Amino acid sequence: MKIFLMLMLAAAPAAAWDRAGDASGLLAAKAEIETVGGAPLLDLLAARDAACEPLEFGGVKFLATVVFDADWNEWFLLKPASGLGAGVWKVSDLAAGAVYRYQGLELKLRAENGAVSVALGEEERRELPLAALFDRLYGESVKFTAGGVVTYAIFRNLEPLTEEEGTVSLRLGSDGLYYYSVTRDGQIAAYPRWLLAVNGVLYGLRLDAGSLLFVSKKIEGLKPQLPLVFERARPR
Repeated sequence: MKIFLMLMLAAAPAAAWDRAGDASGLLAAKAEIETVGGAPLLDLLAARDAACEPLEFGGVKFLATVVFDADWNEWFLLKPASGLGAGVWKVSDLAAGAVYRYQGLELKLRAENGAVSVALGEEERRELPLAALFDRLYGESVKFTAGGVVTYAIFRNLEPLTEEEGTVSLRLGSDGLYYYSVTRDGQIAAYPRWLLAVNGVLYGLRLDAGSLLFVSKKIEGLKPQLPLVFERARPR
């Protein structure tokens, strides 16, 4: 389900958005941009692993999570808890099944009924509801609360295929749905991408000197609470 949240903002995922950052040009003002929080990118990367679901097959520990491509489609990622060897599959393609091989193990994957199953032979099997993977991302990731009103879980994203780095902003709506947007690093290297306006203050993201900054800027004439970016909704 897609929603349009602000007149004159293009309803398209990150790959189709202007690199200057959504509403930034429309809402330009002379007010100073203030830093209200943030975290080093290395800390966010470490937190990303903590927000994965731990698994174990054949005595080997793995991590499972969801990542997003340039069109914000969901991909299932499975990787060793330490070391190289990650595998990633578009969730919609996993309906046909897939095989992941690592250190002599052959794990079979399949997506159905909103969950991904991972199995080693007939004896070891885990069902991973995608909603539970989102719950873990929301519960274990770094948080940023805009204006004391809306709380975002903030975590890093590496797009499959393109390997573009970025940040996901995930919030829980009052309707019980998750809403997320993906911001590529290039979108916020020079100027913030504004996520939300609360009581005349913009809140957004900016990259600077190896850190992701949470920033704000006062501006007049906005509704008490208004999302400023296109978001994709996801049921829990």
